Amino acid sequence: MGERDGSDEALLVGIDRKEVRFPERLSLTPEQHQRLKNIVNADPLDAMKRASRRYLIVGSGSGEAGLRREMVTDWFDSRPNAVGIRLEDVDLDTEDIDLWAPVFDILATQATWIVGVLENFDGGHVWELGYLYRVQTELRDVLWILKRVYEDRERMREEYDNGMAASHLKVLEEAVETRVLTWEDEGDLRRVVEDVP
Repeated sequence: MGERDGSDEALLVGIDRKEVRFPERLSLTPEQHQRLKNIVNADPLDAMKRASRRYLIVGSGSGEAGLRREMVTDWFDSRPNAVGIRLEDVDLDTEDIDLWAPVFDILATQATWIVGVLENFDGGHVWELGYLYRVQTELRDVLWILKRVYEDRERMREEYDNGMAASHLKVLEEAVETRVLTWEDEGDLRRVVEDVP
């Protein structure tokens, strides 16, 4: 791919250009285009193309919350003809920072359901919430929010202490209405996961 000619047709092999939201915003170098093509055609994105139900699991990637989110991903992945995926499952590193948004967009576009497993506003998933908020009109029909609630009001306030993220989440919760499920512990979390088709 030499000079850019405005054609992104070869960019997303195996993914219809019409399925990518805002393709005109992809302004990548030829090397980044190639890297993106390699990512799209490798596992686990390749597995998404073959599954009839595809779950994109967003939320915290670190600590106990990250382990619970990984567990949720495994639960979805174990369903028949289904695949669960997180952004960090894709072969991206810090040098690929410009590719994170396009890859997230591709994952969101390909997902049957986007499932937010939220316990707090501490981490990169706040960016994902902002992204989902920005394109909510296109994604609200496929979004589920599994929100952890804390009995202690002070802890609840402490865990969700981020005004911008809170306002984004409030709008998303209003947009998806009945697909906001709350949980307190891992038993509850397993139960609400079962409610997601």
